[in-house]
Amino acid sequence: MENSTRITRCSVCKSTEHNMRTCPQRIIEDTFVREPEEDPWTVDISSKKERLINDLQDKESYNLDNELFMSWLQLKKPIPLKEIRYTLDKGLLKPSVVLYMNLIKDIDEYY
Repeated sequence: MENSTRITRCSVCKSTEHNMRTCPQRIIEDTFVREPEEDPWTVDISSKKERLINDLQDKESYNLDNELFMSWLQLKKPIPLKEIRYTLDKGLLKPSVVLYMNLIKDIDEYY
């Protein structure tokens, strides 16, 4: 029997230097659909939560007490937060500031 060597040819370009799998002329079909990567720092948040965060930032910037802030929210924000800071700076105590927020909607009846 005679020894024979088999010559392998690329079925794409007919070259003997590589096969079909490693052919540089082969068209690669990417069948895997990649989902766009999500940014790990991106957060979807509702507009109401965004407003609450903004109000909390304002509370902190005016250095307001949590109890006053809760009263302000429960009274449906009768005055701007900076006005609460103003009343505290004028010397009113927390109970008086809460009373002020309760009475402010009817101020025209009283004064």
